[in-house]
Amino acid sequence: MYEEVEFKTVDEVTLRGWLFPTKSRGVGVVMSPGFNATKEMIGLPSVALAFQAAGVTALLYDPRGVGTSDGKPRNNINPFQQIDDMSDALTFLSSRPSVDPRKGVGLWGFSLGAAVAMGTAAIDPRAKFVVAVCPGTETSYDMPKLRQVLAKAAKDRESRVKGNDAFYVPMLTKQGASPVGWNPGFEHDAIMRLLHTQDESDPLRAELAPGHVNRTTVETYRHMLLWDVKHACQYITQPILFLLAEHDQVVPVERQMVHYETLPGPKRVHVEEGTKHMDILDGMSSENVNKVQIGFVNDAIEGKVMKS
Repeated sequence: MYEEVEFKTVDEVTLRGWLFPTKSRGVGVVMSPGFNATKEMIGLPSVALAFQAAGVTALLYDPRGVGTSDGKPRNNINPFQQIDDMSDALTFLSSRPSVDPRKGVGLWGFSLGAAVAMGTAAIDPRAKFVVAVCPGTETSYDMPKLRQVLAKAAKDRESRVKGNDAFYVPMLTKQGASPVGWNPGFEHDAIMRLLHTQDESDPLRAELAPGHVNRTTVETYRHMLLWDVKHACQYITQPILFLLAEHDQVVPVERQMVHYETLPGPKRVHVEEGTKHMDILDGMSSENVNKVQIGFVNDAIEGKVMKS
């Protein structure tokens, strides 16, 4: 069903993932997980399998410094770097035997990965389309918490100049809180699932995402504070699908739609009823969600997605 693969970035970092090749040559899609997430999480493999069954070769990989991919410091989340890495992933996938260069390769992302896919499409005209699932189009902070983390990040840089290792903070505390006051809006069960992905006493959690680590560098939040995907939106001319969850509490639908309206090229939006940020891909609606994505990809390749 899939092959374990690895490829090099321009700066010689090895990224690893799973390739879901098709039996006949066709379109390809590069798939990126969300913030500090691995390829096994949130239903991404089931989406890759659905693409494969529909004749679309999928490359699902761990971002730099996360999961099985190389990169140091570990769990240093930098969307700007991830954009460059996604371009290199597109280069790799384009060379696979099951990908037809005449049909090309599109980009797919979930949450922060969706915003990264949008940024990549803005600067890489080779991308044929974009599927943005619950895109992390904006972020809000608790200012006192943010200032504390940024102060730690400044101390971190002083320390690393002296040759010391990076400073880390939990991605989520035991209470499910973010160190910078992000309001993830995750339902309690989803938070607990993330926090216990490496619980050796619970086989289900180990299988969910064996490479996931519940931490990030403090430097991560320097990158995230300056990250703003709405600047890139005006330069995306490829067909793009906004696939949204009706009850998304991470970035509510009405806020995502503000960014959708600024997209100048062919575009389509679908709001899946009854879904949340964390269950849109592997919940009760997954079959319909996959149908929507596959239909969009086929239409995008055939030039049937219109400007609105």
